[in-house]
Amino acid sequence: MDLTSPRRAPSPAALRVDASGDVRVVEHGTADDVPAELRRLAAGALRAAVGELRAVHLDGAPVAALVRAEETTALVSVDPLEALPHGLSRRELEVLTLLVAGLTNAGIAARLEIGARTVGTHVDRVLAKLDVASRGAAAARALDEGLVVVPPPGGAAGFEQMRLGKALAAADEAPARRVPSPRLLRRRPLRVGALLPHTGAATADAREMEQGARLAIEELNAAGGVAGRLLELRIADVDPQDAATVRAGFAGLLAADVDVLTSGYLAPQDLAHHLAAEAGVPYLHAATSGLMERLAAGEPGRFARVFQVCPSDVHYGPHFVDYVSDLRDRGAWRPGSRRLLAVRPTWELVDLGLEKAAEQADRRGWELVVATPAADGWSGAGARAAAGEPAAVMVGSYLVDDHVAFVEGFRASRGSGLLYGIYAPSVPELRARLGPLADGVLWATTTGTYPDRLGRAFAARYARRFGAVPGRSHAGIAYDRVHLVAGAWAVADFRDFTAVADHLRRSVHRGVNGAYAFDGPGQTAQTWTGEGTGDPSLAQAHLVHQIQDGRQRVVSPATYADGDFVLPPWAG
Repeated sequence: MDLTSPRRAPSPAALRVDASGDVRVVEHGTADDVPAELRRLAAGALRAAVGELRAVHLDGAPVAALVRAEETTALVSVDPLEALPHGLSRRELEVLTLLVAGLTNAGIAARLEIGARTVGTHVDRVLAKLDVASRGAAAARALDEGLVVVPPPGGAAGFEQMRLGKALAAADEAPARRVPSPRLLRRRPLRVGALLPHTGAATADAREMEQGARLAIEELNAAGGVAGRLLELRIADVDPQDAATVRAGFAGLLAADVDVLTSGYLAPQDLAHHLAAEAGVPYLHAATSGLMERLAAGEPGRFARVFQVCPSDVHYGPHFVDYVSDLRDRGAWRPGSRRLLAVRPTWELVDLGLEKAAEQADRRGWELVVATPAADGWSGAGARAAAGEPAAVMVGSYLVDDHVAFVEGFRASRGSGLLYGIYAPSVPELRARLGPLADGVLWATTTGTYPDRLGRAFAARYARRFGAVPGRSHAGIAYDRVHLVAGAWAVADFRDFTAVADHLRRSVHRGVNGAYAFDGPGQTAQTWTGEGTGDPSLAQAHLVHQIQDGRQRVVSPATYADGDFVLPPWAG
């Protein structure tokens, strides 16, 4: 029996060291979370005054490291890597590091004690994965993105004229500590509490929410944090359909003394609102709920610190009617009947604006029929929808499982109407599960990541960090939400919850999912559906997407579109 203790899993951490390598301040985590080699490197960077270094430490589980030499101390922070960037292997990252030093294949082979032909294969793979054409371009990208192993394989030779080499040389010359380390000072981190649905029917979405928040926190921490403090994420696992786990999640986060509460969508959202109101901690949720918007507007004192970071669900039904009407009116689609169908979920707190949608449908020459799934679930609902031959169907569930079952039931029964989902197709899992059946599906979201310069840059950083492209909604919401509260913490005492909430009400933030302004009743982000409907600089566009050849395309509104509507193959 192996009785050896397992290596401790790395955790995010940050600390400050002096020129002797003594730890002076632990910002978050523990001193043991930062490898000794990185503490020595930070001391060397301070002695050599080299400014900032980024690198990867590979002894054990890989971590991304940031070293920033300041006046009297050097900050060194580490974040565990779930996977190496660009899909690089450990050996390929070592080869890339030695390319930075300008070594030939033979020189790299000698350092790594492998064959030169093997090195050539690794170099070819590195160039392909980085999408560059030359060794010099690969080296430049490695330095830019911190894709350099520390300590370098085989030693620091070849790095002497670089900041890394100077820091390593200074670290070797650093004097030994002559006195015990002083008492550690600890600056309390800013704690972001997140209720994430890792349990239940939304686990794929939980990953989007968590990674979007982590990316924002890592970027803020790399820039020095907020008001001299680093940020950390505290997670409580909840089943979004189970009130008991929601209650327990709130209790756990409050016991952890978090400074802000966040969540996605919860069936018992009213419970979450009341728990947050009683706690008094600012609460930023993405429940997309008109009922909760009205609840908060009706009791502004009680819910003064509760903010809905996305427009409400009441916009889904009316915009469904408007969008398919516009397709018909401009000749992009010829409907087979005057009947529209909306299938709504059984969640009590969902209001998809179907009464208003029915009035709009009547004015625009349609008949809107509303249904809910029966005992045979969403697959059966899809089969019945196909049999009824509506011109278009709105699938009104937020859950991937429901959408997949509905589309499979509809297509198996040879339905011919347009399929128009809400939100759930934003999660990459849906396309993976449906495969070719997803092509042609339309879907809308009250809050989605724009395909503009900001949105594309966010998606690229997310992909580099996590090895997968983000979904089109909640990854961006979670990212923006951290920046929202960080902006408030930058100007208000983070423990003065009233001042933080006041700043959130007064400010406007332009994020990757559009603009966030909470100065209206209910403290809810506003919607923008197209030209003549308001100010897009103060709202979030109601984006309509279509899945085309396995890719997401925004087809409305035109201001943010990166594609045009294509008639689905089954609707021809």
